[in-house]
Amino acid sequence: MALIEKPTEKINEKIQPKYKVIPKYGVYTEDQKIKLQVALPGVKKDAITMKAMQDYFTLRAPRDEVEYALDLDFGYEIEPEKTQSEYYEGLLTVEFKLYNPLEHAYEVKIE
Repeated sequence: MALIEKPTEKINEKIQPKYKVIPKYGVYTEDQKIKLQVALPGVKKDAITMKAMQDYFTLRAPRDEVEYALDLDFGYEIEPEKTQSEYYEGLLTVEFKLYNPLEHAYEVKIE
């Protein structure tokens, strides 16, 4: 008689990717914006996570046994709350608005 073990169920356990890969990307400036284009072939839109900070950006995008990971230090201040992104056919486009201190200056009145 053979002993048969019931497979243990793994609920809500995150599968760790086998490989971490830096995706192909391009960055350029246009007007008062930084534009980033990242190639993420085969990645589902819902799997992409991004974080934008004042001068730093992180991206994680898992696919099968691969996790695309990108960390960028801009060297410029951006307005993270005004970041916009679009994902279409494996190409992620992210647009960051550069921080302009004059837009946030307060008018001082003489009394």
